[in-house]
Amino acid sequence: MSSDAARPLEDSGPEPIRAPLFAMAVEDFEDDRRHVVLDLGRAREGTVALFSGYRCRLDVVDLPAKLGDLPDVDEEGGPEAVERWLDGLLPPTQGESVDLVLCWNLLNYLPAGVIEALGRRLAERASPQARLHALIEYRATRMPAVPASYAPVGLELVDDPPEGDPATVAAPRYSPKELEKRLPGFTSEKTMLLGNGMQEYLYRR
Repeated sequence: MSSDAARPLEDSGPEPIRAPLFAMAVEDFEDDRRHVVLDLGRAREGTVALFSGYRCRLDVVDLPAKLGDLPDVDEEGGPEAVERWLDGLLPPTQGESVDLVLCWNLLNYLPAGVIEALGRRLAERASPQARLHALIEYRATRMPAVPASYAPVGLELVDDPPEGDPATVAAPRYSPKELEKRLPGFTSEKTMLLGNGMQEYLYRR
């Protein structure tokens, strides 16, 4: 199992959120087959602890921390520049296909064209049975300008919002079908409204 240095969960913080689709995706790891998990969020102790209980490899790529370097997809040559940017950040495949992609709330912070570029790169790495999990702003019209970090507590999730009174930006509130259109090679499997007002999405290769 490989990851960056994991950030521990705080002893006191928000109550865990039930995330049934996340639990469903992880519970499918209850077989003897080796799995590969690609975490596109911040390295967290809870994520490492959870997947340490399975026969799997965990790769962590902190894309939210790199958003300041994201090329402008709308400029001439932008899509190709975004794909090169992603190629420089995504880990080597080491001859293995990815079985589960954890996007957390990242897609809320990506323009549609960037999601398409990311979707193409993920589809190239995905196994035939791969799933992609995401949390999308649903009720809120605005969201923190800096992405919160999510981590598992068992099969539930907790968020670690930015400290202080953060600036906000408009939430894109992507629909399941819109994201499916932007994620080539993936199809919407199930969606569910969570207790924190976010929509949980699960896509299948």
